[in-house]
Amino acid sequence: MPELPEVETIVRGLRAKITHLKFSKVAVNLNKCVQESPQFFASSLEGRRILFVERRGKNIIIRLSRGNTLLIHLRMTGGLRWVPSHAPMEKQTHVVFSFRGHPWQLRFLDSRQFGRLSVEKSGAGGNLDSLADLGPEPLEISAMEFAARVRSKRRAIKPMLLDQHFLAGVGNIYADEALHRAQIHPRQRVEVLEDKILRRLYYALRQVLRGAIRAGGTSVRTYVDANGSAGGFQKLLRVYGREGGACRSCGTSILREKVGGRSSFYCPRCQRILKKDRSLSRKFIA
Repeated sequence: MPELPEVETIVRGLRAKITHLKFSKVAVNLNKCVQESPQFFASSLEGRRILFVERRGKNIIIRLSRGNTLLIHLRMTGGLRWVPSHAPMEKQTHVVFSFRGHPWQLRFLDSRQFGRLSVEKSGAGGNLDSLADLGPEPLEISAMEFAARVRSKRRAIKPMLLDQHFLAGVGNIYADEALHRAQIHPRQRVEVLEDKILRRLYYALRQVLRGAIRAGGTSVRTYVDANGSAGGFQKLLRVYGREGGACRSCGTSILREKVGGRSSFYCPRCQRILKKDRSLSRKFIA
């Protein structure tokens, strides 16, 4: 599934291409990929101008004139392609967006058909009801707030990082990579973590996400950006997808196991579970 860095890469690319364009026609080829009826979905977009393109968590948000917002969640295998209108239609192209007076199209593709598109009216301040329950952005939250949110939980660290109500946008790849850099086992209970370890995780997560954005995301399966270009962060992965490979820190073989129903990759030497509550202070120093 495209995570925060991949979605951010797509958004930055689209922002330069489609901002200020006006939808002329929207063709829905697969009804179930849009939340509304295909007719309502198309009519809610056609004739409206794109004001801005942004991201919230793993959601692509396209702000439109007259208060409408186009929301796109790529889920497992969804993707957007910016292509000339005469380009051959790729298999599994489910929605085609055409623009007034422009020779290119934006196309939504999804081989597994889990991605979803919807149109929503913006509330006060541009807020969207469907995204109201998302947690803060990991690149915007402060170290103090991050620690406080962790301290309010009693659960394993990996499922907590994947919980979109806790933080918005973190997925399996970057949770595993951040935990390795912070030397935390994915099954580690958060209640026993010292403040210095939480601080280490906070900065590791930010480092990983920023590095992945600079690299254009991680292409381990089907991900490419709107231009069809693959990301490059897969070359820098330390644990994710490297079962049996040598840990880049100590040389120990990387293991994989299910944690919270998700495959998790970690180094058993660098990321040991703390059995005893060693936390003596609740004061967090940024």
